[in-house]
Amino acid sequence: MIKRLSISLLCFSFFLASCSKRERSTADDAEWNDVQPIADAPAVAPDTGTPASEPARQMVQSEGIDYAPLIQRLDAMQQIERGAGETLITGESLVFDYERRAVRMDQNVKVVDDRGELETEVLTGRFSEENKVEIIEARKGVRIASGTRTATADSATYAFQSGAIQLDGNAHLSEDANRLSGERIQFWIKGSRRMVCEPNALLEIAGGSSLDLGGIAKGGGVTEIRSDRVVYDEAQALAEFEGNVRVRDPRAAMNCEKVLLHLKENNEIDWIEALSDVIIQSDDRKALAGRASYMADEGKFVLEGDPKVKQGRNIMTGDWITFWQDTRRMVCEPNARVLLYPDAEMKAKFLKDLKD
Repeated sequence: MIKRLSISLLCFSFFLASCSKRERSTADDAEWNDVQPIADAPAVAPDTGTPASEPARQMVQSEGIDYAPLIQRLDAMQQIERGAGETLITGESLVFDYERRAVRMDQNVKVVDDRGELETEVLTGRFSEENKVEIIEARKGVRIASGTRTATADSATYAFQSGAIQLDGNAHLSEDANRLSGERIQFWIKGSRRMVCEPNALLEIAGGSSLDLGGIAKGGGVTEIRSDRVVYDEAQALAEFEGNVRVRDPRAAMNCEKVLLHLKENNEIDWIEALSDVIIQSDDRKALAGRASYMADEGKFVLEGDPKVKQGRNIMTGDWITFWQDTRRMVCEPNARVLLYPDAEMKAKFLKDLKD
């Protein structure tokens, strides 16, 4: 199956450097129940006669106070360039609501630091009474970039305490030519790190990491894995694809209800399990099994659970059927049976089992 895949794509860590690895999180969906979007708080600017091409500076002046130094400082700040280790936030307007402990920036908002940048149309933040950041929310045209990694979504929310980041609406995570997408993607960068993508999850793997199913030679192009839900757990080095799993590759295809990707310490594939109503098809070969396993180092593919393999007009059944991808060798044992040129009744029954 997949020979090599960097699972770091699934644990997208744009904010990693700003969070302590010692903090723990309860990575629970319930933590999002009390997170409400900050209500719009449009500021009404007075008619200053400023041309539309120039942003109007909103200021309420008190008698006896000279605002000239502040205005000069604001003008100077427009020319400031970001230094190393600093975060620069720019936008067209800024509103701070002290009573609600909220701040909002609008129009062409851009956040830049040493790790990357974030672009959005609306950026809001909520603070505690101790002036600690609680929630940051970006809305409308969210784009995050860090090195070769990018993320896009209709909106994004970052909960500072738990280290939970949630992308909503047309959510995409990309690294190089590989991409994960779904309607919602959540990942945690503190404590026990994990990632959940649902519903309509799709992982696209480009380049030479295509499938090798039952001895099929590797090919170019893109491998796609679709499922109702994807869960990645860094502590267990495990990625689970659940519900209506569909794997498509230029040389092979597989359908089942669940796929488990067991990873090594370097995030390469160790072995893969496909569970429940497994169907594999490539060229003239079609297989049916209750469970299929692929051992990456050995290049070995094992079918069990009343496995059946059909190649051309020939049918093979047994308790276990094993393929070796390099040699295209096949072993069936015990209780092996090979049906050569079966009669019409036997062929019809087998094809029905294979949902042909």
